[in-house]
Amino acid sequence: MKGSARPNAQAMPQGTQVCIGLSIMSGILLAVIQPPVSLWFLAYGALIPLLYALEGCSSNHRPFFLGFVTGVVSYLGLIYWVVVAMNTYGGIDIFTSTLILVLFVLYLSLYTGFFAALVSLLETRLSVPVYLSAPILWALLEYLRGVALTGFPWSFLAHSQYTFLSFIQIVSITGTYFISFLIACVNCIIYCMATGKRISRAYAGAVCAVIAICLVYGVDRLKEVDEGNLKTAIVQGNIRQDVKWDEAFKARTVALYCEKTIQAGDDVDLVVWPETAMPFIFDDEPYAREYVKNLSSRVSTNVLFGTIWKDARGRFYNSSYILGRRGEVAGIYNKEHLVPFGEYTPLVAYLPILASLTAQGSGFSSGGVHEPIVTDMGKIGILICYEGVFPYITNETVRRGAQVLVNLTNDAWYERTSAPFQHFAFYIFRAIETDRYVLRSANTGISAIIDPRGRIKEKTPIFEERILKGTFSLRNGLTFYVRHGDFFVLLALISLLVMVSVRCFAILRSRR
Repeated sequence: MKGSARPNAQAMPQGTQVCIGLSIMSGILLAVIQPPVSLWFLAYGALIPLLYALEGCSSNHRPFFLGFVTGVVSYLGLIYWVVVAMNTYGGIDIFTSTLILVLFVLYLSLYTGFFAALVSLLETRLSVPVYLSAPILWALLEYLRGVALTGFPWSFLAHSQYTFLSFIQIVSITGTYFISFLIACVNCIIYCMATGKRISRAYAGAVCAVIAICLVYGVDRLKEVDEGNLKTAIVQGNIRQDVKWDEAFKARTVALYCEKTIQAGDDVDLVVWPETAMPFIFDDEPYAREYVKNLSSRVSTNVLFGTIWKDARGRFYNSSYILGRRGEVAGIYNKEHLVPFGEYTPLVAYLPILASLTAQGSGFSSGGVHEPIVTDMGKIGILICYEGVFPYITNETVRRGAQVLVNLTNDAWYERTSAPFQHFAFYIFRAIETDRYVLRSANTGISAIIDPRGRIKEKTPIFEERILKGTFSLRNGLTFYVRHGDFFVLLALISLLVMVSVRCFAILRSRR
């Protein structure tokens, strides 16, 4: 028709259904890149459908909605196991458990919603290219998600690369958020190239150069092999969650761990049992206490195990004990970072109704500090349950002198879902970031010995009784990341503020 506009050969999708479909596609990709599916290579294109959908938005509110849809889809696929934990073992009915999952997913999806909204806003109002804003915003929002409301740094873009060891060695300098930033950069470059959008060649070249430097650094760092000069035996008791706290099963639990320890032999330096391996107040059970202490002296080794400790004021702690070679208590560590609605109820004094959303077996107090325990063998840093998900905790523990990191956990709550596999992946990063061996004892798996380069020396399957034996070493150096923390996040924030300020100033000048 004469005078009509000529259609753009590279026109972006305008239909609402198409945009929502693309957002859903990004959500699916963000889920399947994580363990146990672990299609890690798809991470480098997981954001492209969402970015493509944002380009076709015709209203101001739609970008947030599209990002929110991506978040809902991805988090439903990633943390569906919340229902299993709450309903099967937490004593919460299926309706309330599902409600908790939905509310949690909606909260987490706000971050992808704001990501999409801010990327769109910066491009349409300030003409900031997507390839400049998106990687920075993604990294900053991951950081915010990891610290806000006690934090939930679960399944970041970077965590999908936990097997790509040569690439992620750089986290010993930059931290994990830098890997997420680089992955988002690659997404933006591919997106711009695929859609014909202009992109700075210098930018694309710089990103490729940085990735190449990371790989060279990683390959060189992986040349160092520390076989370890100390021996450990990690006991995976495989105690089902439905009998773990049963009084009638208590004696059998104690006997099982003691028998496995004796089977491990007396030629080990450290025996590790999982979180709450002794599912009672250890000091209030004289028979079990003396039995375990005698075991430690009998096999002449240090025994580290999880249990419950009660202080003089009657407060309970999710704790770990280390018994020395003569059966003496070398030290006690009390878990500091508790799981909200799992181990304590936040704001319950102001909102009593929240108590109904909390799993049975909660009511723990926080230990307060991340101090390693000093033994005749060395300084042992302990991470109970998901404390190792937080890099600042491992950094603080190592700065305080920890020479090896030990994670005690009980993932029996989650049955055979994706949670145990997702949880395990974080400790690859903690080992590399801190340059420390990580010894992991999980009640139902995955137990493992991870070397300071993130290599898995030994690993168990889930839901099997196992004794995992191997070697480790004590290390003393501090990585750049341990010394300086998440400096990259600060640099990213400054870069964003400078970028926005420059564009605002340019727009104001043009209007004069």
